[in-house]
Amino acid sequence: MDGRGKAVLDTVVAAALAATAVVFILRAPSALSFDARFQRQPKDLPPKLSSELTDKVSDEALPYLDKEEDKHKNGQRYIDLQPKFQYLPNYGPGGQLVVSVKLGGAEYDPIKDQAGKGKATGVLKYLVFTYALNKAKWVELSKPRWESQDLGATAAKKMTAAAAGAEKRRETETARRQAALQNAAEKAQQAADKSTAPQRRALSEPELSQ
Repeated sequence: MDGRGKAVLDTVVAAALAATAVVFILRAPSALSFDARFQRQPKDLPPKLSSELTDKVSDEALPYLDKEEDKHKNGQRYIDLQPKFQYLPNYGPGGQLVVSVKLGGAEYDPIKDQAGKGKATGVLKYLVFTYALNKAKWVELSKPRWESQDLGATAAKKMTAAAAGAEKRRETETARRQAALQNAAEKAQQAADKSTAPQRRALSEPELSQ
């Protein structure tokens, strides 16, 4: 691969990693739905219609997110779907507004007895929802469909390394926070012991005088 081809690949991989960035939160269903409401909204739509579309897609997407999470837990190949929607508005016959909503992520093979995302396959997959605006109401035109993009083996290695690095940073940050909390708790206990020491001495003095 020449220098120009490598530069193009690096750019594509960087964009893919940015699209599938690690989210340092526990992904409970309620949290997923909540997060989705803060993603980029369709352009040129009134806030009410934008919110209604996001609500519909959020509810429909939850089973897919849960299914991929279960695959990960069970050691099966899975898609690391990110709770971030991309809206692609268009106009159909007669000027009807049609919006494709994409939910994407990278594909991984979990590594047995190891935490983290696992080994990337180099494939990006997108779940596409399609809705049309009909009399101020969102109507689903078709069932969700999968689209995929294969970035190749070199991209897979870079994505695997990036995911492992992110996991390592997460573990380091978690350990740092736990140490800080432990240190703060010890200092608080020392301060409490110090403040009660005079009282303990005062209570023991009458006993000594007897």
